[in-house]
Amino acid sequence: MAAEYATVKAKGQVVIPVDIRRKFQIDEGTRVAFLEENGRLIIQPVTDEFIDGMRGILAGRNLPQRILHEPDRDLK
Repeated sequence: MAAEYATVKAKGQVVIPVDIRRKFQIDEGTRVAFLEENGRLIIQPVTDEFIDGMRGILAGRNLPQRILHEPDRDLK
């Protein structure tokens, strides 16, 4: 895939190019996670598959049970 480019606006906003939004099914209201890996920034759509994968990574780390039982709720 060829590189796609966007410009960061004054408030830190970036428009994700339409071809990438379509490919990754990023629609209005889709949450995205920003991750750093080996000095690179990764933008990951937060899908059910992503959440399930994170549960696997975090398993056995004594997290509060409400994270496991209420994953769609914002923690305060």
